[in-house]
Amino acid sequence: MKLTDLLKDKPVIPAIRNLEGVRFEEFVRSAVVFIIGGTIFDLPILVARAERVRKSVFVDVDLIKGVGRDSAGIRYLAGESRVHSVITTKSSLVRSIQKEGMISIQRLFVLDSESLSGALGVVERSRPEAIEILPGLILPKIMDRIRSKTSVPVIAGGLITSTKEVREILASGAIGISSSSTDVWNFTS
Repeated sequence: MKLTDLLKDKPVIPAIRNLEGVRFEEFVRSAVVFIIGGTIFDLPILVARAERVRKSVFVDVDLIKGVGRDSAGIRYLAGESRVHSVITTKSSLVRSIQKEGMISIQRLFVLDSESLSGALGVVERSRPEAIEILPGLILPKIMDRIRSKTSVPVIAGGLITSTKEVREILASGAIGISSSSTDVWNFTS
């Protein structure tokens, strides 16, 4: 399934750092869950539990302990852990993620105009299925610049804690937002 289809009616993505006691069935308003903590040993069990309640698991390979940040690590995530998507800051991993049949999301930290320009140049070469802009709160201010360089779908992440912020970000053209703030997990448009 395409990422845009997954997020169309449920654009808020819970970002889970502490995996202890995670209950995927509580994420009624989400089709996707970002796992941004834990170890490789947690993943097979988490994926199986999430799939039982029809949630897609996206894993940030840069934040999961024990996974190599190379093509072998990506192969492991696809085969042994059966995750649906991989999030990474490393453009060199995007092709490996796609080769394994997973959705690739390239995370971009935007600190200033120069980092935005450089990151968008990298995105044009790596061609991920989506990009995640951090901090997400700045997205409404920079979306026009992003759209002038790429048509890749955009997710906002980081520092988003209110439904007002979610609305503003989605209105700017983002297909979704990821947040570890439980205050926005049950957002309805």
